[in-house]
Order: sequence, then structure tokens, then C-alpha cells
Amino acid sequence: MLHGRIVESRLESAVLKDNPLGDPHVRDVLVYLPPGYDEGDARYPTVTMLPGFAATHRSVLGFSPWKPNTVERFDAQIVAGECPPAILVLPDCMTRWGGSQFVDSAATGAYQTYLAEEVLPHVDATFRTIPKREARAVVGRSSGGFGALRLG
Repeated sequence: MLHGRIVESRLESAVLKDNPLGDPHVRDVLVYLPPGYDEGDARYPTVTMLPGFAATHRSVLGFSPWKPNTVERFDAQIVAGECPPAILVLPDCMTRWGGSQFVDSAATGAYQTYLAEEVLPHVDATFRTIPKREARAVVGRSSGGFGALRLG
């Protein structure tokens, strides 16, 4: 059970429209809002999490009866005071080939530009973030780690 909550936000991408694979340009961004978000007007840093190849932003929420998923662990660490509250951003960057590698590619589309110039501004405009470079982090699993290094 989460103490925070997950919100699904829709984003119509101009840079993914007419991408070479014909993949959707209207994407959802899952956003975890920490406990206390609804009780005030505080602003929060963001952590963007990129999944590995052939995984989706929704797979980060994968249910297991034996262990908490990444968002549940993050939520528990906030509640325990082990880390400060932050907004967790899970963008959809899946392609018909199993992933985008989070780069701008003539073969798949402009996914790095999508993340940097569309997803982050969308999250900043929709949620109470701290819209500064110093208040952003990007992390990832496997290919998502590669994407995080490139975005850094």
C-alpha cells in the first residue's frame, strides 16, 4: 500500500509525431507523488526513472506478492525518513522494436529530445516540481541506465 499516489498524465508529443516506426505520439507519463503532496504547496525535486530494454514504464510498477516494486520501496524510504520526498517520473519510451535506447535516432524517433524538451517541461507545468537542474535526477535499469547517462 502506497502512502503517496500514482497519477497518469497524458502527453501529446510533437517530436514523436510521424516517427519512423509509426509508434504512438500520444504517450502517458506515470508520476508518483509523495506523501504530503496534497496537503500543502511545497515543491519537490524530480527523479526520472528509465526502464531497461523490452521493459516499459509500467513494468516498474510490477506486482509481486513476495517483494515490493521500485515505487513501493521508494515510498517506504520516504515514510521511514531514509530519503527526502521527491516526485518520481516514469515516462513511456517504448517502440515496436522493444525500446528506444532513449536516444534521438533516425530509425526510431527523437526519444532523447522527447524526454528533455517535452516530458520534463510537461511534468514541471503539471506538478509542483522544483524546475531547476539541481533538483533533477535521472536513473535507470540496464538500457535505462545508458539513457540516464546520456541525459545527464
